[in-house]
Amino acid sequence: MKALYLLTTLTSATARIPFQDVDAQQPMMTINNAGEPQSHRQLSGDAISYDDDFWAYNVDVDVTSQTVWTDYSFMPVKCMLLNKKHVIAFHLYKPNNNSCKRKQIGTYTMEVGQFARAYVAQKEQDYKFYGKDFGDVDALDYVGCTKVYHNDDLYYAKLGCSTTGGLRISSYSDANCSNEISTNLGLYNDIKISFNTCQSCLTWPTQSDDAAENGLDDQFDYYHQYDSKMCSAAQHYQQKCGWGCKRTIKKAGSTSSGTASSSSYSMKYAWNGFEKFGLFLWSFGVIGLTWIVLKQRRHMSREDAIVEEAAMVGVGLKKRHIFPIALAIIFFTIFSMFMVWKRLTWLLLIGANVGLFAHFMYLRRKAKRGAGGMGGYVKDGGLEIN
Repeated sequence: MKALYLLTTLTSATARIPFQDVDAQQPMMTINNAGEPQSHRQLSGDAISYDDDFWAYNVDVDVTSQTVWTDYSFMPVKCMLLNKKHVIAFHLYKPNNNSCKRKQIGTYTMEVGQFARAYVAQKEQDYKFYGKDFGDVDALDYVGCTKVYHNDDLYYAKLGCSTTGGLRISSYSDANCSNEISTNLGLYNDIKISFNTCQSCLTWPTQSDDAAENGLDDQFDYYHQYDSKMCSAAQHYQQKCGWGCKRTIKKAGSTSSGTASSSSYSMKYAWNGFEKFGLFLWSFGVIGLTWIVLKQRRHMSREDAIVEEAAMVGVGLKKRHIFPIALAIIFFTIFSMFMVWKRLTWLLLIGANVGLFAHFMYLRRKAKRGAGGMGGYVKDGGLEIN
């Protein structure tokens, strides 16, 4: 009953994606040389009938060593041209990620055709679990470079990225699909990827595996937690998205999911008007406080300067270290602004303001106390000590 249910669930996926022909009635367990049963990497308890190199399912490894995808999430970000290759960038999140708001594992890229195959297979399975039909997807016929005759002329077509960050079927003049042309072949992409939307790696059927009439094996829940078409393939084929890749993602442009999704992503990975005003305000505050502190230090007593230098030496610092440290803070602040690392930028800017203000108040209090004493203040005393 288990095999029949899963085969029905995955019929539409296998119709368009070339898998190995494996006997669907193969037993769930095999016998090793010692005569003991051995676990294989199984698809929700359905033996290894759906195991395939593409899904990165290793049938020689015990199922418990595979990733448990329960509560993992992923978020497709953008389809783009990176190093002359059409790829889809996506985020992967650990469990308890609060709808992709935290616990991000990283940002990765995956070839468009590979991502599309995995995404469609995942959606077809999800829809079947809820008794729905995902429908036929014609664009999967073009995940590879495919011959197309248009007006009696030979062209080639392949699934790729549009200039707006979505998917489209591009036309080429060569069999390797390396020379893209602008000829409209009348082919349209029907794969609708929900960009910038948090999506679960696993979907569970509404039926319980405890009821025999539902056609679910009692081991379904256990094996299904390892069975994510999208995330298993992504884990295998992903490439780390570096700085250049992330900069490409952040470039302006809408995605095929619509302007709202693009705007949401742009707001997250770009400085908006209010944030830019905050950057200016806090940056001006740092400059102003730095000038005030330096001016206050010019009235610092020689005794206080000697005590301060002794304290710095006690923690392994010297006066000559202060300037390089200040330059490093300035550099990292500007760099984090450029990379739109918002939390780090605010931490450095606000921290610098608080630190400078606290130091100014300390110097001012010292100056007031010294003013009632013997008046032993020396101009530039705090700057001349070596």
